[in-house]
This record gives sequence, C-alpha cells and structure tokens, in this order.
Amino acid sequence: MLDLSFVRRANRTVIDRRLFAWPFVLTRSFYLDPERPSCLSVIVQTGSGAVHGEDSLAQRLVLNPGTAVCLTNQGATAVHRAEPAALATETIDLRVAGGASLEYLIEPRILFPDAALCQSVELDCANDGAALIVDAFTMHDPRGEARVFRELTSTFCLRRSGSEPLVIDRTRLSRPTADIFRGYQAFGSAFLVLSARHDLANLQALVTKALGEVPGLYAAASVLPESAGLGVRLAAQDLAGIRTAFARFSAIYRQALLSVAEQQTAVQRR
Repeated sequence: MLDLSFVRRANRTVIDRRLFAWPFVLTRSFYLDPERPSCLSVIVQTGSGAVHGEDSLAQRLVLNPGTAVCLTNQGATAVHRAEPAALATETIDLRVAGGASLEYLIEPRILFPDAALCQSVELDCANDGAALIVDAFTMHDPRGEARVFRELTSTFCLRRSGSEPLVIDRTRLSRPTADIFRGYQAFGSAFLVLSARHDLANLQALVTKALGEVPGLYAAASVLPESAGLGVRLAAQDLAGIRTAFARFSAIYRQALLSVAEQQTAVQRR
C-alpha cells in the first residue's frame, strides 16, 4: 500500500500525508525542474524489486489545488511467473484537483513467462487540472525460447471532477502466442489529460511529429472524448523506443503547461 497526499505551501508542493507499507519504500523527494520550481519529484522504490504471483498492490495519490508532482519509480519492474490459479493485482487511484498537475511516469513492466497481472488505473482529474499517465511492458524469457506471459489485463478509467467516466480503455491478453506481437517486443500507452485552454489539434500534430522521429516505433495519437486530452498507443522493437517516446511526451506536456501559464500571466498583467 502506498498512500500520498500533496499540498502547496510557500509556493512549493510538499507531502502532507505519507503512508506506505511493504514492498513500497519512499525516501527524500526533490525539486528538479528549473522551469517549474514548485514541482515535487518523487521516486517510489520497492523492497522486493519485483511483482510476484499473488501480490496485491494499491496506490493512492491525492494532489490538492495548485500542486505539481512528477512521480516515477526506481526502474523497470519484473513480473515473475504465477501459479496457475494465482494472479498479481495492482490498483492505482489518482486524484488531481483544480490547478494541479501530475506526471505519473512509472517505468515499464518486464513480463516473464507465465506471469499474470491485472492492473487498474483510475484518474479523477478536475476540469482545470492536468495529468500525464504512461504505462508500458515488455517480455523476457531467460531461456531465449520466446515463451510469453500467461495473462495481462490493464484498465484505464478517466473521470473529470467526479463525473461519469469519459474514457474506459481496457486491454486483455490471455495465454497469447508470440506470433500475435508481429515482432514487436515493447508496448505502451500514454494519456495526456488537459484543460479546455489547450489547443489539442496543435498538440496532436506535435506528438505525431515527435513519434514519427523515433526509429522502429509504431504509434498513433488521437483526441479523447469531450476533448479531455490525447491518448497514444505505442509498439516498439525494444524499451529504448518506448522510453524515447515517453521522454518526448513529457517535454510536450510540460511545454503545454508552461505556455498556458505564460498566457495567464500576460492576461493578469494587462
């Protein structure tokens, strides 16, 4: 279990609730972005370093008004084999209040043969809040025999200010064979959730151009229902392509936030 709450104090984001239990470990947080000095960078670590057969993991992040958080973890996480009746589960509850910004940049999962994982991410983002959520996985067989995982279920649900779901994106792969991946080894998705002040058509063009410059990457970006932001799907030869794409998403997301902030400042000065 990991349960964190963030508030804004003295023009900076700080943690005001910090609860965690095995396997989560939380150490010092940092202010690393010179263009957004109020943004708090948090690195979540795990004592086990992996997800095992019957693990049940839960995360809750609450960003109060005006906060800015960039959260990542220590590195790619292995998901090991599970017994035939076992399934590892992870539920992630993300709440972003008005004027807050969340970058949830968790490293990819490495699915070993016979791994079974069910993951659910629910994001409730205020209409004037913003979030970037990424998720990715790759496969690894220590024997080099192209064995794959047993099951992967991943669900992303987006709400705005407690409304009915605007987006429910679900992926389920049960006992897949290696040939369905068409030679690709790494897969990912990203959701850029933004306010109505952002020019989504321009951002979609920027993301599409950035994706097209990554060698060996197959990807597409589309506008989410009710113009809530952008959704992106990715397939790559390896994790390097996915990581490059995510880095470019982050740069575009941060620039979009800064542009809107500059426009607001200009209006206030008038």
